[in-house]
Amino acid sequence: MDQQNKHALIDKMDRIDTILDEYEGSIGLGTYQSEFPNSNTAYAYMNMSRDQIEKMDIEGCAEAAYILGSLSFHLQRSINRETARLNWAKSTIKEIICKKSAQYTGAWGNQDMQATLDNDASRKLHEIQKYCQQRIDRLTYLATSTKNMSDLFINLQRAKVANNG
Repeated sequence: MDQQNKHALIDKMDRIDTILDEYEGSIGLGTYQSEFPNSNTAYAYMNMSRDQIEKMDIEGCAEAAYILGSLSFHLQRSINRETARLNWAKSTIKEIICKKSAQYTGAWGNQDMQATLDNDASRKLHEIQKYCQQRIDRLTYLATSTKNMSDLFINLQRAKVANNG
């Protein structure tokens, strides 16, 4: 595949990202930033010992819950972005190879893969698809785990409030 066609695919994916970013903005979500702004603070909260957590005051628990809840949202939003890219790549591959798959021998999935790898554009999309899936796989369950940590701090805050009157 020549560089011009590779760039055309990436440009199309970027345009779709822009359209989806505009949609998210229209429903009240802020602008997506790939880097979480409070990552050092979130990391510190996630790696506190039980003793350190128990010594936190009510306001500290609230801050930890907020930061970790925000990180959870950010992680889920990142997963959603990668899932959208993955789905776009899959559907575009299908559009490219739909008429060519029958030319190949073997099982249905094997025919599709042969047709995918035999076309420069679909091969590049397949690379994008694999990359997106790897990113999704790395992020899966992290948003939920981070939300669980946020809930831990909320529950601790509530217990401290109940114990203090």
